[in-house]
Amino acid sequence: MAITLNEIKKELVNLMRSNDILSIGTRGVTTKQDTGTFTAAATHTLATTPTIVKNIRGIDVDGTDLKWGEDYTINLETGVITFTLAQTGDYVIDYDVGSTDRIFPDFPQANLTLDKFPRIAVDIKGSVASEFGIGAAHTSSTYQIAIICYSKSQEEVETMISSIKTLLMANKKNLHYSAFITPTNVGSLLVSEFGEKKVFSRNQDAEVRFSIDG
Repeated sequence: MAITLNEIKKELVNLMRSNDILSIGTRGVTTKQDTGTFTAAATHTLATTPTIVKNIRGIDVDGTDLKWGEDYTINLETGVITFTLAQTGDYVIDYDVGSTDRIFPDFPQANLTLDKFPRIAVDIKGSVASEFGIGAAHTSSTYQIAIICYSKSQEEVETMISSIKTLLMANKKNLHYSAFITPTNVGSLLVSEFGEKKVFSRNQDAEVRFSIDG
């Protein structure tokens, strides 16, 4: 299975949004819940109008927790969930909606003002690939991830960094697109260019291993 960089980043963003690394009040979102009964459902459209789905907190069908990427995918703009296998049974879906957020799979824009922080950015720093198997039929990739926390409060930056490290450790083998993820380096506390240089930042790096192509 070929894994795109975007899938890795979206899953990590969903993980942090769903575990309240920043509160729903800070993010400007609302938590909603869909319930009902599926009958061989291949898809489900969340009741999102007029807002946009930001993350899926969990999908339970007849007591079974479905897994992002493995059991379903989600189009966040349309709110359409597509299941890998048709689902039958009583369901509970928890998710967040909103017109904005503070956790993103990219870096902040240079013109952001002080009131747009705190924020968290996720990006791929680089990757290393190696071939294995008979005839080098497969490729294993290791990705270096940067998770950067921004805030006008140094204490809040440190709290976010600590929470992210704990979250990664608790989910090092639980993600679909990141088969094995572990926190690595923590960068220096810096003064960024945002908000008239009143915003601090620090990065928590991570490594994603055993991503197999082919």
